[in-house]
Amino acid sequence: MLFWVIIAVLTFAALLVILLPLGRSAGKLPDAIDFDRELYKSRVREIERDRDLGRITPEAAEAALAEEGRKLIALAENQSSIGTAQETAPKTRYRVAMAISIVLIPAIALSTYLYLGQPGMPDQSLASRTTEQPEMNSIEQLVERAEAHLANNPDDAQGWAVLAPVYSRLGRFSDSVNSWRNVYRIAPETPEIRSTLAESLVAEAQGVITEQARQLFEAELEDNPQAERARFYLAMALGQESRHEDAVAAWNELITNGEPDAPWLETARRFRAQSAEAAGIEVANLPEPEQETTRGPTQEDIAAASEMNADERIAMIRGMIDNLAERLNEDPSDKAGWQRLIRSYIVLGRNEEARAAIAEASRLHGDDAQFLDAINGFSAQLPEG
Repeated sequence: MLFWVIIAVLTFAALLVILLPLGRSAGKLPDAIDFDRELYKSRVREIERDRDLGRITPEAAEAALAEEGRKLIALAENQSSIGTAQETAPKTRYRVAMAISIVLIPAIALSTYLYLGQPGMPDQSLASRTTEQPEMNSIEQLVERAEAHLANNPDDAQGWAVLAPVYSRLGRFSDSVNSWRNVYRIAPETPEIRSTLAESLVAEAQGVITEQARQLFEAELEDNPQAERARFYLAMALGQESRHEDAVAAWNELITNGEPDAPWLETARRFRAQSAEAAGIEVANLPEPEQETTRGPTQEDIAAASEMNADERIAMIRGMIDNLAERLNEDPSDKAGWQRLIRSYIVLGRNEEARAAIAEASRLHGDDAQFLDAINGFSAQLPEG
């Protein structure tokens, strides 16, 4: 009850603020007829002066005085009727304004409050933002929401890791670097986090391998000698330093040990060709990766997958992985196939099968140190148990 009493008092105060100025008298203004009288007196004096100076004849002066008198009488009659209307109009306007204000202001205020301001009603705007479908937001709105979340949760490594690639796509490379730095600070065990942070530094530097980026890539290689991304950028760094022979050697090692369908392969070949030309090395003599014996998905497989639902696609992927496992049982010499099989098991969450494949691959190729390093890198991605 007290709440509504306060509302009534505030409404009454608001009405007073509006109505009091409307009802206040502006004070008595000089009548227009007073001005006309003064003007008449001035004209009379001017006519009499002209008459006394002989500028006009007495007859013309008398006629002019009579005309000025006639004008004054006509103005006085007209002003009398106007004055009555002017006295009535303010009173009428005040009454109309008062009636409208007394009725409309409380009605509008009360209806607005009942719709938007009920006590205990949740904040509709905030509630709608928190429950809103993410796909209905623009990328800028999603970024703002993520930034607001991270401002309150600065140690959310996953949140920073999600936001960093978005910053990169928006061209906000400095913000991306800052996000990856936070991931590195909070969760330094994140797979290839040093390479990821270094790559963002390269993007911020517009493709230049900075000293800080180089150190991060080298640190990544110390823990994971098979880290292709680190090798790729370190080979680039050699070319940028005009150490083209060393760059060609680094590119050769990366390309020959990589998979034939690696997404970075064509770019690596192009950089290698540039360094080879600068070093005077014949491009035709440069080595290429060995062709793997396992078969990847054909164009027909990809086309068929696009027409499947999610369950059918998962079933197809599992079938391809099982076929790969069978081929490796028949021909276990395919090291790239073992890596693909283990990676696929990890992605699908088939952790026990991944551990078994790691153990079998390690047993079969225990004499290949580089291969074992790559396999151990997969082991680090598996949960304990």
